Amino acid sequence: MSAMPGQKPPRPAVTVGSALLVVGGVLLILGSFLNWFTIDGQKFTGFSGDEGDTKDGPVFVFLGVVALGFGVAQLMAKKILAVAILAVVFASFALLAALADIGDVGDVIDLADAFGVEASRGPGLWIILVGSAIALAGGITTLAKRRK
Repeated sequence: MSAMPGQKPPRPAVTVGSALLVVGGVLLILGSFLNWFTIDGQKFTGFSGDEGDTKDGPVFVFLGVVALGFGVAQLMAKKILAVAILAVVFASFALLAALADIGDVGDVIDLADAFGVEASRGPGLWIILVGSAIALAGGITTLAKRRK
């Protein structure tokens, strides 16, 4: 059945974009709690560090919950342009923050190596990076489907 002139056709479901947002959000949350790096046997996550230091784990958890919420909202309402645009914006923030944190961890590891202290990277930040890229792909997929 086609839509009558002047009526908009029903919105198509954006299942793929929504699923990508949900998966990306889960990975953002998961990566925040996993090991980001280890120095001299001590493991650090997104919530570790000296008291008073700014910790990025809660930021990534927030961005993960937002991505999850956007994904669920898109699944329920089928397609909401504003939600897709906001999903792209928030996922872009998460991607840029993950890249910045990966650079910071690299600097810490280089400094530790310079002083002869054993240091290594953990999987947490890499999972956050992948999760933010997947969430970004979900938002972009939703926007692209709107163009069809």
